[in-house]
Amino acid sequence: KARCSEFIFQGSQSLPRDRPDRVHPILIVEDDELVRVSLADRLRLEGFAVSTAATVDGARRELANAPRPDLVITDIRLPDGSGAEIFEICQVNFPGVPVIIMTGFGSVADAVRLVKAGALDYLEKPFNLDDLVGTVRMTVSGPELGDEGGLRGSVEGAERTAILEALVRNDWAISKTAQILGISRKSLWAKMRRYRIGRR
Repeated sequence: KARCSEFIFQGSQSLPRDRPDRVHPILIVEDDELVRVSLADRLRLEGFAVSTAATVDGARRELANAPRPDLVITDIRLPDGSGAEIFEICQVNFPGVPVIIMTGFGSVADAVRLVKAGALDYLEKPFNLDDLVGTVRMTVSGPELGDEGGLRGSVEGAERTAILEALVRNDWAISKTAQILGISRKSLWAKMRRYRIGRR
């Protein structure tokens, strides 16, 4: 696992802005207490409803007793199992709930495998908390409706096609696709929402 101080304090931790219109339940599964508490506190400050667990068993209990989550964020390595088990539980019991995998050096290949299997994305530690908040917002908020709907102009159509083809080529790995396209993950998410691009 990455050192806590490297993970927690990389990047700025700005004050909350653009709070979500409604409370979105999010489950964080992380055995490192400092990381877990810091993530939960930050997302709560941003207006999300956060529950946490430190183990696979704990996550199973949270998922059984709490409201259906809008998003699950889980570490790949847990004391009694792995993030793969969390992902499988969500696939079986909560189809459609997006799962983001947190991974450290040495477990990236496992995270990539889960993304190919249908996980939303993976974040390699240490990562910027502001980037995570942006990703969470993009994930749990519904698609924005454009005026009169539909794409306008061939430029937009070409951009949508290019983004979709890049996502497919990279097995829908958001971070890798954004890097190849030369844009930030946040910008890619914004374009995906604008063009209503989603994995079928």
